[in-house]
Amino acid sequence: MWTWVLRNGILPLGDRIFGQQMMRRLRFLEEAQWWPRERLHEERDRLLAEVVRIAYHEVPFYRALMDGAGVRPGDIRHADDLKKLPVVTKDMLRAGFPEKTTRPTGQKTYDSYTSGSTGRPFAVREDAETAGWYRASFLLSLEWAGWRIGEPHLQTGMNLDRGQGRRLKDMLMRCHYVSAYDLSDEVLDSHLARLEQHRIEHVWGYPSSIYFLAKRAIERGWNRPLKSVVTWGDNVFPHYRKTIEAAFGTRVYDTYGCAEGMQMAAQCGVEQTYHIHMLDVILEFLDDEGNPVPPGTAGNIVVTRLHAGPMPLLRYRIGDVGISGGSRECECGRGYEILESIEGRSTDVVITPGGNRLIVHFFTGIIEYFLEVESFQVVQHKPDAMILRIVPAEGYTDAVGAEIVRILKERGAADMEIEIELVDEIPLTPAGKRKFVIRDVPA
Repeated sequence: MWTWVLRNGILPLGDRIFGQQMMRRLRFLEEAQWWPRERLHEERDRLLAEVVRIAYHEVPFYRALMDGAGVRPGDIRHADDLKKLPVVTKDMLRAGFPEKTTRPTGQKTYDSYTSGSTGRPFAVREDAETAGWYRASFLLSLEWAGWRIGEPHLQTGMNLDRGQGRRLKDMLMRCHYVSAYDLSDEVLDSHLARLEQHRIEHVWGYPSSIYFLAKRAIERGWNRPLKSVVTWGDNVFPHYRKTIEAAFGTRVYDTYGCAEGMQMAAQCGVEQTYHIHMLDVILEFLDDEGNPVPPGTAGNIVVTRLHAGPMPLLRYRIGDVGISGGSRECECGRGYEILESIEGRSTDVVITPGGNRLIVHFFTGIIEYFLEVESFQVVQHKPDAMILRIVPAEGYTDAVGAEIVRILKERGAADMEIEIELVDEIPLTPAGKRKFVIRDVPA
């Protein structure tokens, strides 16, 4: 009954008030996921042509980019035509933000910050309609896991300051929102007790935080099966998946999105591959020279969002590596294309003397708001000590560093000695990646 009330009354009313259109979009996607792939390609290409036209005529960055490449909007009619455009990086967009990379949409806009895979702040401008698109795709992914709107769920996250709007959302959606960075045994025990007390059957959040919850459940002999576990943000390592599924008696359904305002893929549960949200994004898989790699081969993921929003994203190199499934289809019957796997989102964990586990999002969720920090890296070199390497940006002072340390200690690292080391750059790994967290002590 509550699901019906939310789907047909409360959420559509909220969409009309805020201009989000999330439920309208969700209903469309619930039908479109079963379309044959040819029809999905037709709709995808229609959306692509429209977003390219908008980007060229309304966003100076893309007009200059396309003019420089000798490309007109009419030249981009199909996904294969995207190769005519240069690949876009965070640095390119950052340099022109916001004057050259954004456009007015008639809605109130706001800036969403992400550190991506580099630890360097990056802003994307959004509005309510853009949020409605990616939230609808996320709701569709949750439905693939067996959840229905309004069913109680426990979510691990970083936005612990639940303002009035978030508290209302939590109440309506029956969301029990808990910390993803306070993972001491006492806190994990309280989460398990909450699952029992409220008979919660769905758990969502970062894989590393749910992994430690699952480990604690096994230690405690807690064995009430759940209906689903949905993850995002980190790699679901094989030992994470094995432990979580053993503890909670259900499959792990991983999702793939980004803070730039996109849901890109999710698992349906039939296989461990992913369905690409192909009416939201086009994913390309390229080698380091920008050439397409064949299906089954790891390539750099380049994404084009099919909704312009205030800040269009065309051929945007997101910093992840993945493997395309090519023309292969899933046995579930959905027409969406397949992403075989996501590589290169590996994270590490700092374990404090008191037993708290500080996952990568503990650090990014704090430091990304300090624009005086160009990039950073955490190195745990002793059981009770870590080095915070910082590449300072304009405005950085010792007081900024002291405030970062204060917040880190306040929110979970109280028993850690934290030393700040200012550096000119964060070194890359041999694979060309930049790691947020390095732990040089045994787990």
